[in-house]
Amino acid sequence: MFLHHLNEDQKVAFFTLAHRVSMSDGEDGMDEMEALEDLKRRMGIVADPEMSAVLGDLHLEPFDTPKSRAIALMELLTIVYSDGFLHEGEAKLIGEIATGLGIDQERLSKMAEWAMSALDLEADGESLID
Repeated sequence: MFLHHLNEDQKVAFFTLAHRVSMSDGEDGMDEMEALEDLKRRMGIVADPEMSAVLGDLHLEPFDTPKSRAIALMELLTIVYSDGFLHEGEAKLIGEIATGLGIDQERLSKMAEWAMSALDLEADGESLID
């Protein structure tokens, strides 16, 4: 929803985080693969991230403004809630990312509420289209 506000370095870093988040629940569903391909297309990214980058240290440095940090976390939250459930691995990783971005628990909770509402609105919109 807000990914167009990120610069190219931030988009690449976000896409790497998105891959990591999608792996953190221990499931490799086709829906997740399709969602990552959709993200890649929407952000104009050509290549998938190197697995060493996905599994390595969190690369949060490109998110150098409060706006970019908020966008990254909010968009990641829409990914983790897209299946309707926050898995333990996802919760742990999101907490680490939030801490690394300097976002406290209260703000993280508000962002999580927003993500769930955004997904509900998207589903409602899809039903109107269909």
